[in-house]
Amino acid sequence: MAAPIPGYPRDPSRERLVPVEALRELARSILVKSRLFPGDAQIVADRMVEADLRGIASHGTRTLTRYLTAIDAGNIDPRAEIVVERETPAMAVFNAGSGIGHVAATKAMQRAIELAKNVGVGTVLVRKSQHYGACGVYALQAAQSGLVGFTTTSTGGPNLIAYGSTAGAECNHGFAWGAPVRSGAPIVLDMAVAASSWGKIDVLREYGLPIPEGWAVDREGEPTTDAAAAKMLLPLAGPRGFGLAFVCSILTGGLSGGKFPIDKPRPVEVEGGEHYFQAIDVAQFCDIEKYYDRIASACDQIRGLPPAEGFDRVTLPGELEWERAQRALAEGVWLHRDHVAEIEALARIRKLEIPWSS
Repeated sequence: MAAPIPGYPRDPSRERLVPVEALRELARSILVKSRLFPGDAQIVADRMVEADLRGIASHGTRTLTRYLTAIDAGNIDPRAEIVVERETPAMAVFNAGSGIGHVAATKAMQRAIELAKNVGVGTVLVRKSQHYGACGVYALQAAQSGLVGFTTTSTGGPNLIAYGSTAGAECNHGFAWGAPVRSGAPIVLDMAVAASSWGKIDVLREYGLPIPEGWAVDREGEPTTDAAAAKMLLPLAGPRGFGLAFVCSILTGGLSGGKFPIDKPRPVEVEGGEHYFQAIDVAQFCDIEKYYDRIASACDQIRGLPPAEGFDRVTLPGELEWERAQRALAEGVWLHRDHVAEIEALARIRKLEIPWSS
């Protein structure tokens, strides 16, 4: 089995090996049965499975129930139309129509890439959207197209404590950078502005494990290591994480005409969310082959550094996730047994066959 991605537990006794293509097709079929258009369902399934492959279990197919519940409640439009509200040669604003975020996000990054190839840098904002899963899959989308990519998202209320306060003021925005390389694992930095994500806390709870100190506080504002008691997150590195959160809010809700997290009192599925995407065409800034040479040289030198105690090697951002994905594509993806059981239940309710042995 693959080494765990930092912050995500592994326990073979609690996990099941699932065939990748079977998982992708079942997720797509569940979404189609939930009234998504087949093409949109494929996009969502692809982005979810990419997260699972990379070991980001909190943002993969595990989120299906969350989205389907929001569809049933009328908070997500399964057949939303994406409207381009504004566009110039370098930027665009999409209205996602309260659809599942993965669809608008995928199309927005693709449009940012197209704009960047024309003018050097392309930027796309998405408003009236929903949660879009793992940030890193969109940064990877740009990197695999030979561009530097950046994305951030705002899809929650004030669940991150303001630095110097005991009250929530910001959202735990995710953000990611991706950069292309000539071969091997693209550089992908995928992180949140808090010490961790709510999804990762949920995964630790699923495995019956405590959360590390410094991640969260309970209802009374006291530090907690109990995943079930966590009610508010602490910003990463104090004022730095809080500052990052506020900047992400400016790039998402601020620029798109949406709301800042402190103005979102209702559940995230009701309030919706906003996303920001940017792509940079390396070839229009410098000689692309020289860029690849320089980044390869830097990566080789860093990987050649002596590892610290407790480490067997030095890795770069996104490398462990890339290796895990390559292994999963060949062997199957390991998922928590409760995660698998939940997907199977969703399928049975929709009278779909389970494409693996139960």
